[in-house]
Amino acid sequence: MENKELLEKAKQANSPEELLALAKENDYDLDEEGAKAYFEQLHKTGELSDDELDNVAGGGCYNGDRLVVTLYNQCYEWVCKKCGRGMPKRVYKTIFMSFDHDCLNGTIKMNNICKDCKYCSYEKGLWLCNNPAKMKK
Repeated sequence: MENKELLEKAKQANSPEELLALAKENDYDLDEEGAKAYFEQLHKTGELSDDELDNVAGGGCYNGDRLVVTLYNQCYEWVCKKCGRGMPKRVYKTIFMSFDHDCLNGTIKMNNICKDCKYCSYEKGLWLCNNPAKMKK
């Protein structure tokens, strides 16, 4: 299932438990705390705050000044949590999805996804990007 389809189904979830079940069905790593946090983000009611209006206008989703991501997002500014190496410049000109990071002399091989990036943190059920270049101005 494509991310766009999955997001539409997530918006139709009637509870955090339904959202958690949907995530598990689609092999997304999500815990109860994360399901509650994302459910709240998807089902806010009432007037929008200034930050929320900016999110809608800009197309991103921010929590304060930090971008909310999923642990499987990919980014050109990715830097490994374990060794501190970034994505090779040659990769910028190729297909981004094909980049695998081989950390610690081949003992760990991972994709360049947010959960493995030094700028990413998990707080109160949300994955947040702490890269200064991605902070909301």
